[in-house]
Amino acid sequence: MGEAERSKFDTVARQYAAARPDYPAELYDTIGAALPHGWSGTAVLDVAAGTGIATRQLAGRAARVLAVELSAAMLAELTASSPGIPAVQGSGNALPVRTGSADLVTYAQAFHWIDPARAVPEALRVLRPGGVLALWWNRTGRSNQWETTQEERIAAVNPGWLRSGMTDEAMAALADGFGLKIAEHEFPWEREITVEEHLLNLTSKSYIASLADRDAFIENERRILLGDFPSGVLTEQFSTILYLISR
Repeated sequence: MGEAERSKFDTVARQYAAARPDYPAELYDTIGAALPHGWSGTAVLDVAAGTGIATRQLAGRAARVLAVELSAAMLAELTASSPGIPAVQGSGNALPVRTGSADLVTYAQAFHWIDPARAVPEALRVLRPGGVLALWWNRTGRSNQWETTQEERIAAVNPGWLRSGMTDEAMAALADGFGLKIAEHEFPWEREITVEEHLLNLTSKSYIASLADRDAFIENERRILLGDFPSGVLTEQFSTILYLISR
């Protein structure tokens, strides 16, 4: 994660912790099926762990989980909400663990901030034989009318905004460059939340956090969404994209 991206998330760590979505159970079932011995006895390194959303879900399945996060603000949120889960400040470019110490290395909603040329060799270094590198992203659905028009408003204030994730071409280049096998999976799901929770989630996005008039944009979204959803409740749609990478 570059310096500019770190500072963006440092300023929205509270919103990130409060409102970012977690990940569907089917994702973890699929990861477990790809591990040589399933989840039993598995040692996991959750890199760029953020506020610990995936870390806590992993800890409910694996034998051991270590979270690694570069941002001090994000790490503080993680440790406050994840008692008993070890966490260290560090980077995917130089993982603070010994060679061959993990069965699974994970990047949840994070690998697009990482330099693959440095991070992939580091992940391969710490993985045991048969180990797996798992990358995944929640992609926001944009099929409903309110989601489509919100996307148009985001593009109007930030024309260079990008959705999270990596292109198929980037993943193919990664596989070819390191001689790896990649399996892709997709899991559609949704959650019902309040408008205020949705706005917190939106505020935590880097492409909104970086806006000079962020507060004005969020206030306009509040006005529009409460007009569309007078109950104060809406449904967010997601598609979680998972890449399982192995030698």
